[in-house]
Formats: sequence, structure tokens, C-alpha cells
Amino acid sequence: MHLRRRRAVALHGRRAVVCADARAPIAPRCVRWGDRTNRAFVAFAAFRRKTLYVDGCAFHRSSHRSTSHGVLCVHLVPDRVGLRRECRARAGVAMGDDGGGGGDGVARASVLGKRPREGARGDDDGDDGGAVARTAGDGDDAMGTAREGDGGEEEGAIGGGDDVFIDAVARRNAERAAIYGADARAEVQLKRESAHAFKLSHAHELALWTLIREDAKECVNPRWAFVRNKPLVERVVIVLAPGLDYQRWCDDGATTCGRMKKALGDGLRTICDNPTSMGMTLCKSLMYSVHGKQSAEVAAKAKKFKASTKAKDLCKRTFAFKPAHFTLSAEDMSDMVYPLPTLKDDGSLELEKGFVATQPAGQGIARATGYYPYLALDCEMCYTEDGLELTRVSIVKEDGEIVYDKLVKPAKAITNYNTEHSGITKEQMEGVTTTIQDVQRELLEMIPCETILIGHSLENDLQRLKMIHANVIDTCALYPHKRGAPYRNALRYLTERFLGRKIQEGSHDSVADARATMELALLKFINGPAFGEVETEGGGLFDVLSSQKVSCVMIDSPTLCRRLPAGSAKLVEANNDAEVKTCILSTVNAPSDGNGLAVFGHLHDLSKVLAAEAQRAHAREEQPSEEEQIVADKTRTQALQKLDTLIGDIWDGLPPNTLFLFTSGVGDAHTLRVAQEQKWKRQQNIGRWGAWTDEAEADLRRLFDRTKHAVTLAAVKQ
Repeated sequence: MHLRRRRAVALHGRRAVVCADARAPIAPRCVRWGDRTNRAFVAFAAFRRKTLYVDGCAFHRSSHRSTSHGVLCVHLVPDRVGLRRECRARAGVAMGDDGGGGGDGVARASVLGKRPREGARGDDDGDDGGAVARTAGDGDDAMGTAREGDGGEEEGAIGGGDDVFIDAVARRNAERAAIYGADARAEVQLKRESAHAFKLSHAHELALWTLIREDAKECVNPRWAFVRNKPLVERVVIVLAPGLDYQRWCDDGATTCGRMKKALGDGLRTICDNPTSMGMTLCKSLMYSVHGKQSAEVAAKAKKFKASTKAKDLCKRTFAFKPAHFTLSAEDMSDMVYPLPTLKDDGSLELEKGFVATQPAGQGIARATGYYPYLALDCEMCYTEDGLELTRVSIVKEDGEIVYDKLVKPAKAITNYNTEHSGITKEQMEGVTTTIQDVQRELLEMIPCETILIGHSLENDLQRLKMIHANVIDTCALYPHKRGAPYRNALRYLTERFLGRKIQEGSHDSVADARATMELALLKFINGPAFGEVETEGGGLFDVLSSQKVSCVMIDSPTLCRRLPAGSAKLVEANNDAEVKTCILSTVNAPSDGNGLAVFGHLHDLSKVLAAEAQRAHAREEQPSEEEQIVADKTRTQALQKLDTLIGDIWDGLPPNTLFLFTSGVGDAHTLRVAQEQKWKRQQNIGRWGAWTDEAEADLRRLFDRTKHAVTLAAVKQ
């Protein structure tokens, strides 16, 4: 056989290792690693066993082919079980006595590529094994054992659960030191040439590639990154901090984000499919886009509500979560443009002219007892000289029964009844004398601050009512659009999908809309936050990691912790970025069980600063002055510098061999939202901006393109 004639026999003689040049034998450790897949391709002669040990690492033969040079190329898959067994054997050598007894045979077998045998003994003066034993033998005390001479009696090996854990950690470190060397470190390199279409939904690939088995279906080798000494990485920290676009990172990163540049490098340009997304939508794009079998399993386990969807039946069922769990935060209300009071210079709150605010129970005209815990509200509007004005208010309680339903006479004459969308006709409004002031007084008595108001795009209803109420649930937020904000699902679509009936056919009815809104909210109370969530492209990162026994921790604001389906991850609520940093460092520096750890932290401060600046620009309704623009730029720069300090502190506090993955996800989405809203207003001749122009359209397109490109950074702490 031609193959046999050309083979070169290795020194140990039992396994013939083949190379193209048969003039010189080669050692079994000669391995050629693939550049793309990091899997080994070793040329060796056919042998009966299916496992090859190369430099202490075990590989399974999965396929083979013959080349034109008569070389048998075998595709080898790493054998993690065999590797772990080999590591333990080599660690046993490292714990041998100083005289080298008991270590020679094991070390010699490992060097020659043979599988070590238990009880392999060598001469007391053996050269190979004795050298290994003498090199690492000083570590016996650190392992909690005491050995005296060859075959001596072990003393005080283990005592108590803590000692067992410490012993396991030390043994694992010794195993890795025996394979990779005591000073070995992991390293990650981002390949910009392979990341032209890198998206936010791809970032999780690096965490999976690092922490789970390569043969797992969800594990994909990221083409945009290379990890050296990957098994040394036990911890992965993922940080999301929206608001930093790639252009600003390239232009000002060296001056405003010096610590991040120094520690994490230049990074990759990251594409966000929806540049106006923020908060929960960004988290889902990053953490819930794992492809493979997990997505099918999650879809199969998704709850499907098949019982009655009538409010009178739903309200009798057991709630998995209290209604207060789903109320909007102040930040959410600001983002959705709810009517809010203005903070004056003296610290007091000021209401816009004509607006009223609900009072605590028992104060003002609000009833002290007997108020409803939650109500659903919907309003209808008609056109007058001043635009849309309130013409009907309908409120239902938890069982769908009507508690308030009145027509309202606008202050000015109606010019368009808007019947197609309001259901209001001229005949209905004849003889109506109730004014908006009458409605405000009656609602202030019925609805104290403690009552939760439920609605669909409720900010529009409260704007027309000229009422401020801070305790609200909005079904637009309960059932977000698949493209994220500012897109919203229509109430008729949600009703048909989740309630199994159609509404708003022909004309609108505020009572029917309020009842549908109440029923949609009740479904959430019964089934939890995951019910009705947008189906992502894949499964959840935490679910995949947990299935591989990797510990997962999610650190986020209380609002997102309540709304995000975190799966098996431990939830930690943090009220600000400083708390997120503290929680991340305390988690990653805690003792590890050896199965891996993934920590996700969400930083909000930069996004809050950008949101405040965008709201100020929106309130001006005109282009900012030069002085105002300078102040705004300075505020943004200070926020970036604060983020740089925070990320630098997290990096400095990480233990060695921890993979740190940072992504901004999206640029200044708040400013882009405001710009899109300004476009709509200017096209409708609303406000003082003037008509929409081609120049303004070009500016909006440039802003859109800049915002959609974020930055992703990655490095391993040395």
C-alpha cells in the first residue's frame, strides 16, 4: 500500500504518524490548526483506535480523506471528556513527591502521546517524569495535601465543604497550568476585515463560543473574532450602554474614552436594524437572537391562551403578576410623551395651563375609600378650529362593566366629526352640555393616584383630557411592535390576535376599545411578561447557557427586570449605573463552581442624558442657538467621559481570564426619534419649525445612518 510505504513511524512505535516527507519521523504533537474553524487536522496513519492524544489533548476521529501525496488527513473533533481526564492525570503528576517517584511513567506516556495508565510507576531517578514532578511538586501545600516520600500516607486532605470547594478550584487551576503553563492567558482578537455586516444580534456568538461545548448546535464559531486559549476563559461579562455611535467613537474616542480605547481596542462597527430602538428592544436584539434548536424549543414551550378572553372571566383567574408590575416608569412615560409636570427653578412642580393632576386618596376631592384598583380608559376626539378635541370618555372596570361614559362638548364648534375614527355623529352631539372641566372634576373624584389607569396609547387620551396621572399601564408597551419603538401595534390587531375577535370595523366605539384594552392587560397579569412578546429570531442566550450548566446573572433597572423574560438567569435590580458596576464586580469576583459564568449589565446614564437633551430640543420647536448647541455638546461629552470612567473601573476590577464584551447597541436613538417626529409635524404644518424641505430630509437620512452604526468592543483581562 502506497500509504504504508510513505509513512514515518513516531518514536513510540505504536501509532504511525504520517507526513508528506517520510525522510524524518515527526512527534505526535505536530498539529496543523485550521485558520477558520480552529479544529485540528492531523496527518497520521490509520490505526484501530478512534482517539488520538496529541500533546496531552484527546481528539475523536470523525472523518478522513486521502490526499494526492498519499497522506491520510483525518478531521478531528476535540474530546473534552478525554481532555479533562488527561488534565487530571497530568495534575496528579504535578502533585507528585520531590523525588520524582510515581511521576515518570505518567509524564513519559503523556509526552509520547499515550493515554496515561493508573499506577504507572517510574524509577526514582527518572529524567522526564522526575523533572515534571520536581517542577510542580512544590504546589502540594496549596492543594491541601501532604505527601511524605513515595507512597507516603496522605494527611489532612480535605476538611469541610469550603475545603472541598477550594481544593477543586486549586486542582482545576493546576490542571490548566499543566496543559497551558502557569502564566498562560486567554486572548481575543476582533477581525474587522471579517465584520463588514456585523450586527448587534451577532454579538452573543462570542459568549456562546467561549462558554459552551463546540458540538452544541447553538455554538457558532464567530468569523469576526478569534479566541486564543479559549478553555482558560470561565467568565464572560456583557455590558450594554446605548448612545455611543461608531462615528463619535472614531472621532472622539481617543479623547473622551481613553480608558476604553486602551483596554478594549478599536472595536467593530455594529449595525442596529432598528436605529430608534432602546431599552427592552435593544436587550432582546442582543440577548434573544440565538439560532438553532433552542429557538424551536422555546417556541414549543410558549404559552398559548385558549380559555375565555372575556373580562368577566379573566378577572376571576389567578394573577401570576400583580398589575403594579407592569406600570410605566417615569422614563417610559417621558419617552412616550405622556403629559408630565414641569420642574421649576425653585424645585416646585408646575402644570401646563388647563391641566389637572390626580390626588392621593382622601386628599382634595379624591375619594378616600371604595376607589377602583385599576380601570381602563379610552377617549374619542373630533376636529375643531384648534385641532382634535375631546368628545367622549369611556371607562370600564376589571370585569368589563362600564363605570363612566359621557359625551363632551368641545370649547369651540366642531368642524369635522371624524366619524370613521371616533364613531361620533352630529346627531349624538346635539344637546350635549358637559364640558371638559366637568369631566375633569368627576374623574378627579373617581380616580385617585393609587388607581392604575390602563389604555392603548394612553398618553393621547390624557393629553385630550388635560389630566396628569403617573400610575398607568399602556398596552403599547405590554405588547411591543416587532420593530421596536416608535412603532406600535394597532389595538384592532392585538384584539384579533390575542382575544379572538374583531373591533373597529366601520367605526370606533370607545367602550369596546376600553374593554379590549382591559382584557389584554388581564392576559398579561395572568400569564406574565413573556406572554405576547415579540418572537425573536432565535432563543434566549440565558436559556442556552443555563442548559449547559453555565451560571447566568442579569443586572438591569427594576423596570426591565420585571419586563424582560430572563429565563433561568438570576435577576439583580440596580437603580443606577454605579450599582450595576458594583453588582458586576461582586458577581465575577465571587468563587466560581468551574461551570462558567455569564453576567449581563445594562448601563442607562448616557441614554438618559441623550433623552433629556432630545426632549429639550423638542420643546424649543426651533433650531437651537449657537450657545445652546455648545452646552448640549458639552453635556454629551461629560456623559461619555463618565461612561469611560465606569467601564474602566469595571475592567480594572475583573479577575484574570475574564472575557469583557461591550456594545453600545445603537447611537443617539432619542435624537433620531425627535427628528422623525419633527418631520411629521412639519409635514402637517404643526409647530414653529416651518415646512419640511429636501435639505431637512437629507439631514435626517444622515442622522439615521449615523445612529444605526454602534460600536462593539471585546478583550480578555490579563
